[in-house]
Amino acid sequence: MTFSREITWSTWNPEKPKIATNRLVVETGNAADEIHVRSWPGDKLPFIINGRPYVLDAKALQGPDQSLLIKTNGGDDRVIVDDDVKHLLEVEGGAGNDFIQAGGGMSGLFGGGGHDTLLLGSNSGYAEGNDGDDLIIGASGNTIMLGNAGNDRLYAGFGNAHKQNLLDGGDGDDKLYAGSGNNYLKGGKGDDLLTGHDRTSFYTGEDNDRITNHQPTDSIHTRVNDHWTLAQSTALNEAIPGKAGEQPS
Repeated sequence: MTFSREITWSTWNPEKPKIATNRLVVETGNAADEIHVRSWPGDKLPFIINGRPYVLDAKALQGPDQSLLIKTNGGDDRVIVDDDVKHLLEVEGGAGNDFIQAGGGMSGLFGGGGHDTLLLGSNSGYAEGNDGDDLIIGASGNTIMLGNAGNDRLYAGFGNAHKQNLLDGGDGDDKLYAGSGNNYLKGGKGDDLLTGHDRTSFYTGEDNDRITNHQPTDSIHTRVNDHWTLAQSTALNEAIPGKAGEQPS
């Protein structure tokens, strides 16, 4: 296990270089690790890693606010960041069946190989399941989710009416569930299930997809061979292949 700090400099003005990013990096090995990040008053950030406590400086001495990168590499890892930890967060799970829960800051979660569970937090978040059959769940913040390879389940989560959600299943037979606010669901390759909520735009991918939604104002962009169920008066846009230069019919 290692602790390090990454600093990048901006030399846009060579006479006055300044710190562009400041990141605290925590990296574990290829075993099954457990990491719990908590918040303390003041400028300290406590970690409990495999049962042992560590306290690190949470505030950058100069430059922008310090962000946090956690890399767990191989193994079935468990990473939990409490919601009152507001640092910009990135977690790379690596190989293994990982469980990763974001905190209250903006977050990016990357599952790696294996069947991963990724839980986004109350701030805006980005999550990639990558290889394996993954479960990705959003919370009250804006969400971007990519299932990538595998039979994935993506849940946008619930929040206020202005919440924005983009879900892309990628390869595999995926299940995508819209949440509060504005939703954009894309099936990708495979036989996918897309379920709407609030305001939803559906974009089916290759193979046979099934669409269920509950708002007559939702829009659905689909292909000829897809299967769907529609709410009454839903707008349907059929993509018809054509030649370059032709006007769409």
